[in-house]
Amino acid sequence: MTRLRALALVPVLLALGACSAGVTAGSDDGYDADEIAAEVQKAQEKVTPDLEVSDATCPEDADLEEGAVIDCSVSIAGVKAPYEVTVTSLEDGHAEFDLAPAKAIISVDAAVGFLEDQAEQQGLTGVTVECGDAAIIVQDPQTTFPCTLTNGDHVQDISLLIKDLDGTVSIDSTS
Repeated sequence: MTRLRALALVPVLLALGACSAGVTAGSDDGYDADEIAAEVQKAQEKVTPDLEVSDATCPEDADLEEGAVIDCSVSIAGVKAPYEVTVTSLEDGHAEFDLAPAKAIISVDAAVGFLEDQAEQQGLTGVTVECGDAAIIVQDPQTTFPCTLTNGDHVQDISLLIKDLDGTVSIDSTS
């Protein structure tokens, strides 16, 4: 089997850009962790409508001051994904937040499709690709995850390099 060559960076992702949510915050009570968690879950559901999104949580005791970052999490198809919730403004008992994943969230189906397309563009036919059993991969940028290309009896292990939090990946040329 011809080896798959490293090509240009191509985004294969379930991108979730930062979004804003306004939540009322009582001066003595801090903030409502359940309300912020619900906003995190709602934001993720918008970009992954075909996947189960559940179990969003945020800590009850986070500091509510401008610039503070609250570490939250949400489960996407059974995989826990960390979120950073940043307090962008706080006045008159009302807080504004930016929500963003703390790690890249990659669609395994998109990664498989990317590798199948790359193989086809290089003239390889009948290639099957496996990148694990999970629906998504949640990892830090500048890390890799493995996939396996199979064409008949020929097997090639490929590593995909996660370039950034947006989920841009490329074939790792060191694999």
